[in-house]
Amino acid sequence: MNTPAHRTAIRFGILFHGNKIWISELVGMAGATTVLLSLFAVTFLILANESIIHRYDKRIRELHAQQWTTDNMLARLASQQRIGAAIKKATGAAIAGPVYYQLVDLVYNNSKTFGYDPLLVLAVIQVESVFKPDARGRFKNLKLSGALGLMQVKPETAREIAANLGITIKTDADLFKPDINLAIGVAYLTKLISAFKSFKLGLLAYNQGPGVIRESLQANSPLSIDYYQRVLNKYYLLKKSVEQN
Repeated sequence: MNTPAHRTAIRFGILFHGNKIWISELVGMAGATTVLLSLFAVTFLILANESIIHRYDKRIRELHAQQWTTDNMLARLASQQRIGAAIKKATGAAIAGPVYYQLVDLVYNNSKTFGYDPLLVLAVIQVESVFKPDARGRFKNLKLSGALGLMQVKPETAREIAANLGITIKTDADLFKPDINLAIGVAYLTKLISAFKSFKLGLLAYNQGPGVIRESLQANSPLSIDYYQRVLNKYYLLKKSVEQN
């Protein structure tokens, strides 16, 4: 009689192509296959989920980009509407249609480029030329000053600024073109404000010339601020007019 220690485990097998395969081995193989299939299924699900998440992320980014574009477009339209209303108020709607629409775009673009409130640029234009693209500046004795166009820029100054902006000025008459005149005028005003580190002094230098302002400061002489006050008055009137609409 065999004791428990001497009992032999009973194993069952099947013949497969002449080879005996034990049931326990089949069970082990089936288990391993199940594990592999499970790992494959999990991997597939993870990759599928990542693909879905990637598509959703891409779509979300596209929607954010579309929203950003829409918001910018609405902001641009609102700003242009504000500029247009101010121009009509300042000119009594007498400005010609093509010039009006061109001026709205130019004031918006140049103000945005240099970081100004568009109404401030309009105030400078109003004081300088009363919105006349072909304006010629005159001294108090009525002699021509040489300043031309919407922002009353002098040719010698214009050529210096134009070179830095990559703008070509073939003749002085080019300064009667609103796109050239505004780009140069706003850039020149920005340069003066930066040079004097003061909006007030930069604006006065735009009108009187930087040399005059430097001499007055060095001599500690009082500055004539009439031009500065006129520009600010026009600015606040324009701002009030569009806020009431």
